Amino acid sequence: MLALHNLSKRYGVTEAVKSVSLTARPGSVLGLVGENGAGKSSLIKMIAGVEQPTAGHVALDGGALTLRDTNDALRHGIASVFQELTLLRSLSVQDNLLLTDGPRHAWRSLNRRQGRSVAVEVLRRYELTMAPDAPVRALPLGAQQMLEVVRAVERRPKVLLLDEATSALGAHEVEWMVRLVERLRQHGVIMLFISHRWDQIVRFSTRVAIMRNGELVGEADTRTLSEADAIQLMTGESFEASFPRRPPAGDEIVLRARDLHSSALRGVSFDLRRGEVLGLGGLIGQGQGALLEALFGAHPLQSGTIEMAGRTLRLANPAMAIRAGLAYVPQDRKTEGLLLDKSIRVNMTLAILRRLAGIVGFIDREQEQTLVAAAIERLHIEARSPQDRVQTLSGGNQQKVLLEKWLQTRPVALLLNDVTRGVDIGTKRQIYNAIAACAAQGAAVILYSTDTLELVGLARRVLVFKEGRVNQSLAGEAITSQEIVRASLVRGGADARRVA
Repeated sequence: MLALHNLSKRYGVTEAVKSVSLTARPGSVLGLVGENGAGKSSLIKMIAGVEQPTAGHVALDGGALTLRDTNDALRHGIASVFQELTLLRSLSVQDNLLLTDGPRHAWRSLNRRQGRSVAVEVLRRYELTMAPDAPVRALPLGAQQMLEVVRAVERRPKVLLLDEATSALGAHEVEWMVRLVERLRQHGVIMLFISHRWDQIVRFSTRVAIMRNGELVGEADTRTLSEADAIQLMTGESFEASFPRRPPAGDEIVLRARDLHSSALRGVSFDLRRGEVLGLGGLIGQGQGALLEALFGAHPLQSGTIEMAGRTLRLANPAMAIRAGLAYVPQDRKTEGLLLDKSIRVNMTLAILRRLAGIVGFIDREQEQTLVAAAIERLHIEARSPQDRVQTLSGGNQQKVLLEKWLQTRPVALLLNDVTRGVDIGTKRQIYNAIAACAAQGAAVILYSTDTLELVGLARRVLVFKEGRVNQSLAGEAITSQEIVRASLVRGGADARRVA
């Protein structure tokens, strides 16, 4: 049994975790929920050996543990998977799998021939279809996350800590994870599972612990605790308060797509109106991301037309899309959206340098400072200074910096690719409010989300994708989680796909 005895953690004057006591038995999955800053990750890091407690201790099978680092934790049978991947992206799948525990020659160098056989067997055993020699950087984010999980499970842990380990997974990949977790349960592994998705907490966990402001505020059976009650415990506010009022959409069509074909799209057509939030739903990998990238000039089209203001656009690259008034917030902020080693100020103003430049080409620092300060206040970005490097911020605050970077461009159309992936409920609400405010000011928004509740709460229309096509268009009261899921699975009618 895993037991936490009055665990506390201070960072200077901040008490991140306040005397938390919990137990988890072999073969159980304990969900852990709470807003960013609630103490979840700090708690997990103490169990993983990343951080040492200020007070209290961790016990496993009745014995108190002294965990000076992650290697200590691994020696005691505690493995971790965090949202921030630790894979070496420049190396292959095989090299990442065997980096610390691969077969060796007598002179201790890696036996690559035997290593390939081991890697092939590991991938087969865990139902992964990626090639052993594929570079990790070429894999989709979901596949990278699965590989990270497999690498931890291969250590045969007694305790597996999963901190947002499903945040990048689509529906099919989540099913893969469900099967794996069930297998581990049958072998008596203790699992702690952090997620900001309540549906996944219910899917994976039988019991859930709720944290707020560093304290444990409740424990319950997931079958008896509703999402509304969980949110009330986490935030002190009702579930309905999560989504802002939808602004009314105008009649003016600001973007028109007709019969878009590419390697991932099969004849997509739709109109987008000023002030409208248009949702994209469906199973992951059905063309939603490719559509957003095509509109931003980053995914080549084979045929079809894109029009704005009655003019056909030839979008050969993102720079042309930006000049046309399009802005794109990608799914992976770390590799596609932000300069992590640069400051908040640099990242926020990177897309509007021309606007900030004076007559002789120098940046107007006073105007820049005013814009950045207002953005930090508007989105409640937690930072000591605009000069803080983005990599020092939490994931939620990084996401807000990325969103604000593109809001600063005052786009005609804002393209959002799963922008709330892996962020807490409080941060989600702030992002929702920013999206609604952007639409209320006249911008059109296309929102792809893997969370159907977001589409229900924010969108006026939802285009449900299947196999690169608009399988069904939903509007008004027809936009429900059940209808979105149904439309992602059944074959839609031709009328729904013609012009959405």
